[in-house]
Amino acid sequence: MSFLNRIYFLIIFNCLATLGSAQNKALNFELLGKWNNPGLPRLNDYQIWSDLTCYYDSLTQKEYAIIGSIDSIYFFDITDPANIILCDVEDGRSNGVVNRDFECFSHYVYCVSDNRDHGSLQVFDLKYLPDSVHKVYDSDTLARNTHSIFIEAKSKRLYMCINRLKTGGVVGMDIISLENPENPVWAGRLKVPTFGDGAPFFRNVHEVFVRNDTAYCSVEYHGIWIFDLRDLNNQRWLTAIREYPENGYNHSSSLDKTGKYLMFTDEIPNGMSVKIFDIQNIYEPKLVSMFRSNPGATAHNAHWLGDFAYVSYYHDGVYVFDISNPSEPEMAGYYHTPAQWPPSSYDGFKGCWGVYPWLPSGNIVASDMSEGLFVLKPDPSITQVSKISRPEPILIYPNPFQNKLSIINRNGAYKEQSISIYNIQGELILQKISYDPTFEVETDTWNMGVYLIHVTNNQGTWVQKLIKQ
Repeated sequence: MSFLNRIYFLIIFNCLATLGSAQNKALNFELLGKWNNPGLPRLNDYQIWSDLTCYYDSLTQKEYAIIGSIDSIYFFDITDPANIILCDVEDGRSNGVVNRDFECFSHYVYCVSDNRDHGSLQVFDLKYLPDSVHKVYDSDTLARNTHSIFIEAKSKRLYMCINRLKTGGVVGMDIISLENPENPVWAGRLKVPTFGDGAPFFRNVHEVFVRNDTAYCSVEYHGIWIFDLRDLNNQRWLTAIREYPENGYNHSSSLDKTGKYLMFTDEIPNGMSVKIFDIQNIYEPKLVSMFRSNPGATAHNAHWLGDFAYVSYYHDGVYVFDISNPSEPEMAGYYHTPAQWPPSSYDGFKGCWGVYPWLPSGNIVASDMSEGLFVLKPDPSITQVSKISRPEPILIYPNPFQNKLSIINRNGAYKEQSISIYNIQGELILQKISYDPTFEVETDTWNMGVYLIHVTNNQGTWVQKLIKQ
C-alpha cells in the first residue's frame, strides 16, 4: 500500500470510528436516574443483575423497583428518580444465580430463582415500604427453583414455569392458587399433549403469558402453544404456532389489549426478530409482521402496552416500537443501557435484561446485567397512554375510588358511550356501552392499584388513570 493510500485509509478509518463512537445514546428517552454497585459479586466476571419488576403503592403514591442480583433481592424507592433510595436488601436464599424472576400481586411480590439447587418460592409483603419489606413465605415445598413466573390477578393464580421440585424432577408448568396470598397452594399442572406412544410434544414452558385463563406458553424450540385453563381438570389445547420465519428458542410473549394479536420473541440464536401474529381465528394464526432493533441484536422480553412494544434487548438496551398498526411496526425510541454501544459483538447474553413500562408516572424502568437499574423518561409520543382531547363535560369520580365508580355524562349530545377499563397489566376488566347519563361500576372485588378508563363517544376519546385504594 502506498503512503498516500495509507493516509487515505487512516482518514476513512478514523471517520468511521468517529461516527461509531458518536452514536446517539438515546432517542426520545431521557435518563432520570441510575443505581449500580460495581463491587457486588459477579458471574463470569460480568453479570451482577437479572430481571426486575415494579410496585406502586396507591395509598402513598410511591413507586418502587425490585431487582435481582446473583445473590440477593434489592428494593428501591424510585418515586424521585434523581434520588433513588435503597430501601432493603433480602437474601435470595440461593447464591450465584443467573436468573431471578418477580411478579407483584396486591401488596406482595413473589420471587423465584433458577440455576441453583437450593432455591425456593419467596413472598414479601411490601405495604411497609419505604421502611422495610417483610418476608411472609419462604419454602421449597412448591418449588426448589423455578425459571419464571406469571400472575393473573383476576383468577388469583401463579404460574411457575420450568418448575424443579424438591422431590426431584422438572415440571413444565405448575399452577398455584393465591386465594390466600401469604399461603400459596398447589392447584394444578399443565397437561402437555402426547404422541401416540405417550411421549410429550414438549417438556418445558420457558415463560407464559395468561389472560382470562388462556395460557400462551413459550416452549423453547417448539414455538408457542395456547391452552384454555379455565378448568384445570378439563384443560384444552387450542393451537400451536410452530413453523414461522426466524424460528428459534421461543422465549416469551405478550397480547395486545384486544386479544387479537400476539407478539413474541426468540432468544436463540442471536439476531432473531420480534414477531406479531393475528390470532383472531385462534385455530389459524397468521404472521403479520417481523421487526428488530439492529441486525444481530437479541430481543429478550417484549411487552405490548397500548400502541407500543417495549423491548429489552441484550447489547442494545431498551427499544420502543409503534405497533398501532401491527402489520407495519415502526421504531419510535431507544436508550442504550450497556456502557459500550455499539457493541463489538452481539454474541452471548450481555446488556439489558428486563424493562417495566406500567408505572403511573409513565417512567420506564430497566435492568442491565452489569450496569444496574435505570429509570427513563419517555417522550410523550411514546408513552402508553396517548394524549387525546377530552370530550367535556364527562365526570369520573371518585378518584381514588374504593367500592364504586361513577361515570357521568352531563351533555345530552352524547347519546352513546363506550366504556372500557383496563388494569395496569393491560387486561380488559370491564367493557360496556352506556346510553344513560350516569353509569356506575361496582368495584369492591377489584384489586388495589392503578387502572385506565377509556370513554369514547361521537366527540372523541377520554383516557384517564384511576387508583383503587
